[in-house]
Amino acid sequence: MDWKTAGQTIPEITTRDLVVFRLPPEEAEQLAHQYNRALYNMNNDGADVAIISLKKIITDHPDWGDASLVFGICVAQCGEYHRSLSCFEHALTCGLHSQSMTELAQFCLAQAKEDTEKAQAEAEQAAEEESPLKALSAAITRQESPMIAESEHRERIHVQAPILIKAPKKPRKRRIATEKEIRDALAQSTSSNGEIPDEEIMVDFPKTPAEKMRMTVIGIVIVAILIGLFCLIRFVIVPAVSKASEKSKAAEKVEFLVDRLSANQNDPECATILSEYQAKYGEAKTDNGDVATTTPADSETEGSEASGSEDAGET
Repeated sequence: MDWKTAGQTIPEITTRDLVVFRLPPEEAEQLAHQYNRALYNMNNDGADVAIISLKKIITDHPDWGDASLVFGICVAQCGEYHRSLSCFEHALTCGLHSQSMTELAQFCLAQAKEDTEKAQAEAEQAAEEESPLKALSAAITRQESPMIAESEHRERIHVQAPILIKAPKKPRKRRIATEKEIRDALAQSTSSNGEIPDEEIMVDFPKTPAEKMRMTVIGIVIVAILIGLFCLIRFVIVPAVSKASEKSKAAEKVEFLVDRLSANQNDPECATILSEYQAKYGEAKTDNGDVATTTPADSETEGSEASGSEDAGET
């Protein structure tokens, strides 16, 4: 029986087989699903995947012998017989839920011992076969032919020693390559098939701290200008336009009243109001509809002329 056949003899479990753990129904169902999934992966050439799931199961339930048995078979399928040996011993120590599983664990333990001894013997034999070859190659390496030594010496004669240059005390400041320099370097380099790279290669140039600061200042200035324009329009231009519009409407209203009063000059009350308005603001409507402006001095002169004419009439 090989390790794959041994894994196929293990049956799946149900939640009834997990009563000894006293788990809630949901956790028991999930644990049974994980175990059966690992068993399926092991029997379908997925022992490495099953090992990952079984590690978590054994960590949460270290006294579960069935999980240790399946884990040992998975490890044996991967060729780690010495590791599977300890897994089978642990499974038998913890105990298994059926007699058939116990017998299978005992068989696997004996088979793992045989495979471990066989693997150790093969490793020792391979080491013994390899050691003479290593010794021979080392001896050949140590023995140097005079012709080889002479040729190496002849080659070394033409090799010039590197020239030592005194390093500067203050290293030069690093400079970022310009766009033209980067494009020239890309143009000189060739691809694996000898073609020149495409000229439309997008090169990202990193921003220096000074450029970042400059862009930040420009952004702040633009924002400040926009805020200033908004405040100027909101608090200066809009109120001025509103005030001018109100003045224009008020002038239209006054002009309308003056026109109505001028049209009713025969009415004593309208004549009185119109004379008071003319005396205070110096404006009056003429016969052709134009506004005539008079001053208080003109009104006084007209009054004196009128009194003079009255005196002449009396005389």
